[in-house]
Amino acid sequence: MVDRLSLCRNAGTILAVFCAIGLRVASAQAGGLEQGELAVFGGAGMGAGTHGAVGGSAGLAFSRYGMGLFEFSFMPMGNHTIQPWPAPSTVRHSLLYDFAVDFHIRVPVKERWEPYAIAGTGLLWNSLRQDYANPQGVAVVNHYSQFNGALHTGGGVRYFAGRSWGIRPEVKVIVSKQVYTRISMGFFFVTPPDWP
Repeated sequence: MVDRLSLCRNAGTILAVFCAIGLRVASAQAGGLEQGELAVFGGAGMGAGTHGAVGGSAGLAFSRYGMGLFEFSFMPMGNHTIQPWPAPSTVRHSLLYDFAVDFHIRVPVKERWEPYAIAGTGLLWNSLRQDYANPQGVAVVNHYSQFNGALHTGGGVRYFAGRSWGIRPEVKVIVSKQVYTRISMGFFFVTPPDWP
């Protein structure tokens, strides 16, 4: 890297521009060690009434081929729930939160491209409101929380658009009492080893 840098300094103006671009591409390498990552994503949810999905993650690469991440995501579910109760006809404002610990098994194939597979586990929290009439005909509103464990699998790819950032399309399957699929597009930011 030092030799290339000195060559760029001694090159002519046009050559210096191409050299700088080459250095920038070379520094945007996949599979970096001891690098952290922050990401945000949004997309579509499928399964059991899920619609959109948003979330974020933070993690650290522990080897060239592995990264551990803590992830949080949110999916509205309409009148569906993760448990078979209460009856969907009485459910309003069902919201699904997923707290996950995932591992990305990375396959750095080129300087800018890094496909990965997902393996992990999570805790699903379903917050919902139930509206119904009791036997006396009085309207009653109950608020429930339901919890379930989940397994995560799927895959995606990191594309390094710049030295320390890129895009991350992903398909994630969440297996619990029901199966949910999330298709998302995210932006990730690479943090240095000593960050923050």
